[in-house]
Amino acid sequence: MPDEYKIVDVLAGEISPGVEGWLIITQRPGNVRYQHAIPQVAFEWRAAEYGLTDPAEILDVILHEPYQEADVPTLPPSVKARSLKAPAAAKAQDRHGPTLQQATSTPAARDAHRSRIASVKTDRVRVTDPDRLLPHIHLNHGMDPDRVRAKREAVDIHRWNRLYGGLPVSMTNDLEVPRA
Repeated sequence: MPDEYKIVDVLAGEISPGVEGWLIITQRPGNVRYQHAIPQVAFEWRAAEYGLTDPAEILDVILHEPYQEADVPTLPPSVKARSLKAPAAAKAQDRHGPTLQQATSTPAARDAHRSRIASVKTDRVRVTDPDRLLPHIHLNHGMDPDRVRAKREAVDIHRWNRLYGGLPVSMTNDLEVPRA
């Protein structure tokens, strides 16, 4: 049975110097209060990373992400070890599927992440909103389609570079599409 963290207040505005967003206050078991700071730009990044479009789902994902099972962080492979042809350590397979960094596509990353979040809500923590404070955020999320598109392109370029070691063609600064 997951612990229930009840949302008791939502503060909107500048959450740190120059950063707009929300502070979501939850009450945990034992009457412990916890503050979750969510920058407004987090909505655009989750939309870009996982192809999510529903602000309510994006917020639900953001609220439950901190409670995922944490893997032991791994460092990138050593250049020295690579030059010595050391055998690569086998990475444990995530039972939910590929991480954002491992996925070959946005749908694969989205499906695995949704599975992780569902597991959190079933096994660890369920964040609830008994006083219906979150619709204010759902309606005032501030996502801009052009900024989401630019972030999605950055995610796709990063994914391609990680998977294939470089882009098939060199990048240019000229994003203008040639006219016929």
